[in-house]
Amino acid sequence: MCGKIRLLIFALIILSLFSLVAAEDKPASNLSVQKLTDAEKIDAPELSGGQVFPAYGAPCTKFHYVVHYRDSKSRAPTYVRMWYNGDWFDMKQEAEGNYNTGVMFTREYIAKSGKSNFYFFEASNGIGKARTSIMDSPDQGPMIYTDSFNNNQIILLEKNSNKPLLIHETGADLINTVAISKDGKYFGAVSGKKVYFFSGEQKKLLWSFCLNCKEDPFPGLSSMSGIALSSDGKFIAATLGSTLYLFEKDSNTPLWNKEIESSAIGVDMSDSGNYITAGVANAGTKGDKVFLFDINGNLLWGYKAEHPDYLQTGNFYKPDMTPDGEYVAISTGCPDRRAYLFSKKGEVVFRTDMLTEDSPVHKSAISSDGELIAYSMDHMQGKEVLILFNKQGKKLWGFSSTKDATARAVSISSKGNYIAIGTTAGSIYLFSKENNTPLWSFSSGSSFSQIGDVKLSGDGSYLVAGGVRKKLYLFSKESNTPLWEFNANTWINSVAFNGEYIVAGTGMTEYAFEGNQASADEISCTTITEPATLEQIKNHFGQNNTSTSPQNNNQTAPNTIEPGICGNNLCEEEIGETKANCPKDCIEGTGICGDVLCEGGKGESHTNCSKDCMLIGDPNISPQNNYPIEKEPDQNIIYNNTPDKEPVSNPISEKTILRKCEGIIDTITNFFSSIFGNPICG
Repeated sequence: MCGKIRLLIFALIILSLFSLVAAEDKPASNLSVQKLTDAEKIDAPELSGGQVFPAYGAPCTKFHYVVHYRDSKSRAPTYVRMWYNGDWFDMKQEAEGNYNTGVMFTREYIAKSGKSNFYFFEASNGIGKARTSIMDSPDQGPMIYTDSFNNNQIILLEKNSNKPLLIHETGADLINTVAISKDGKYFGAVSGKKVYFFSGEQKKLLWSFCLNCKEDPFPGLSSMSGIALSSDGKFIAATLGSTLYLFEKDSNTPLWNKEIESSAIGVDMSDSGNYITAGVANAGTKGDKVFLFDINGNLLWGYKAEHPDYLQTGNFYKPDMTPDGEYVAISTGCPDRRAYLFSKKGEVVFRTDMLTEDSPVHKSAISSDGELIAYSMDHMQGKEVLILFNKQGKKLWGFSSTKDATARAVSISSKGNYIAIGTTAGSIYLFSKENNTPLWSFSSGSSFSQIGDVKLSGDGSYLVAGGVRKKLYLFSKESNTPLWEFNANTWINSVAFNGEYIVAGTGMTEYAFEGNQASADEISCTTITEPATLEQIKNHFGQNNTSTSPQNNNQTAPNTIEPGICGNNLCEEEIGETKANCPKDCIEGTGICGDVLCEGGKGESHTNCSKDCMLIGDPNISPQNNYPIEKEPDQNIIYNNTPDKEPVSNPISEKTILRKCEGIIDTITNFFSSIFGNPICG
């Protein structure tokens, strides 16, 4: 729901660009904050980089709030303080420094409950005042969970046993997506910063590929990413950041890489590897598209829904391609909220009306022949969370439940005979294609039981599912009693299943900030965990590494690009870099406030241009439109490539609904959906 937007958006504001999924509504803090007047802001200092490290954790964890103070006239602050849940606290200066170039201030916090933490920073030089980490309302963080997410895993199992064949520990690296070849000889996984590729036969990691290989001392949520394998595992397509890579199985040196404008929410590949498709999130004037590439990296086509009144036109979510590459099924978030079917030529086979009132159409699943396509949705109790269409765009049936409001996972068997969904209420449903009456249903729990992914075997005989209960389930189509369960270390984020072998990856991007939050009741801490010490944070920001080429050899190679390093060609004003203290990165020039580009290297910051800089900016964004864009068809009509089809009227008024997701929420999501690309109102 668009009503969920602020929860994730403002929680994600505390995450850095390289350490980061889009639910999208921060709950009201119920604490009134009076804004600074224009007179108070005259001749003020600058505050930047306001955030908390780490971004999330468990109770009894020590966190550090950090902000950078700078005054162009080198005036010392009369105070630097932090507003926290309605009270003011002084910040501590960490070292002597030049106020003209910036000095770090911190405050320590030990979480003793799962209560919400709202904050912003304020400073004065004795004349003017400045704030950061607040727009219309304070930022939120850290998020407190019962899990620390520092023990993630990639797991391989065989369907006849819940005894794992291989467990690969990834530590704090959150796994976004897993994939397996049809023959089971190879499988892969991807996080926000690393691609993993394994031999299923040898049951070992063959290679990995990363841009920032060094372990982050204070990891956050990883950016969205995707991975897909050809049927024989020869080719691997994967995304990291806004780049699509193609590998061959014998080497982690990419055959090619292509910019796709924003983080990919999902990737798929034809069995032969000849076609690769990606659905991407928003990135200001870029992103919100679906692309199709050939095996040589040539862009065959791209598509973007057009909504002239909106900068963000709708994230394209994880695509599902037929094995022969003839069709691509995909869906969108706010404000578009539709289901699509494309041909490999880029033709819109069908484009539905808006399927929800104010929420995304999440996932797509297409039968091997392209005749049946299932879409899962975020809606509300009593509304449809699953719809089955035929290839002509005709709705065959829909399923709703008074218990379930959102289905984030959907799967269909090869011939389309069976369809399965997993919901955020912890339900798993199995259907026949014939009607919307479930063959059976299963509940994984009464609360905090979200199902993140489901996968049917090709013939529909078996179903694998996993979620925040840390359990992986295997079912037969005959019964809702699991054949077995496997307990993972933490939340299961993604599963892949070729009918014989199962791959699972743990993480939290599928759930964002909807999962098992810790109780608000305060506890006594006998042991304090400190994932990132203050010295680590200071040292991290103070590193000096002049190498600028990304590392793409293997998982043991040293980092060559790290965020927060002067000399990495990124003017990272969010952590205090300026033209004065890092001229290597922060080039001369003047940014244009209002062009949706946070040009840190040209002097823009959240302080002087909040409309472009949502605390963390991307100085590298530039418009690029070298793909066909379909003009918005007439309102409330389903279009396809068959001219004699009758238009289908839409019961939901587009004009009424579009306005629900506009304004400041759209502006904020422009940045964060590029990192995370989410689920809700994306």
